[in-house]
Amino acid sequence: MRTPSLIATLLAAGCLAAGSAPDAGPAQPDPKPPPRQAPETASRPDRSDPLPPPAPDGAPERAEADAALAQGSNAALILFLARHPDDANARRIRAALADRRTPDDPARARAAAGAEAGIVAEFDAARLTGTPAAWQGFASRHPNHPLTAEAARWR
Repeated sequence: MRTPSLIATLLAAGCLAAGSAPDAGPAQPDPKPPPRQAPETASRPDRSDPLPPPAPDGAPERAEADAALAQGSNAALILFLARHPDDANARRIRAALADRRTPDDPARARAAAGAEAGIVAEFDAARLTGTPAAWQGFASRHPNHPLTAEAARWR
């Protein structure tokens, strides 16, 4: 008894059309093209609403500066300067900080600065003292902190 060939089995199963072979190459494309979209739907965007314009340069920093000023704590202003020392808003933050002559309450400083509260409080103490020795002491205790560069500006 003879077993049917693979091609005969595939033909019987309907996997191959008669007259084709598995290695006959790629199937020919459908002779009729896909239906064309109507002109009014072809130019319609995929989104129903337009994308918002990109934020202007400095917008996130300006918003952060406004929030630091609104919070009303030295710590918030000092943190802004640690994060954005060269930003255009840094000048007004420095001016607002220079006008403050009392330190933050420790609880308020912790709420604003979190884990950085100790370093921020030391920077604020050096700022309020205002002597070169106070600034040098801060810089020697925190040589790699971003506020060390800010301390150099305040000397």
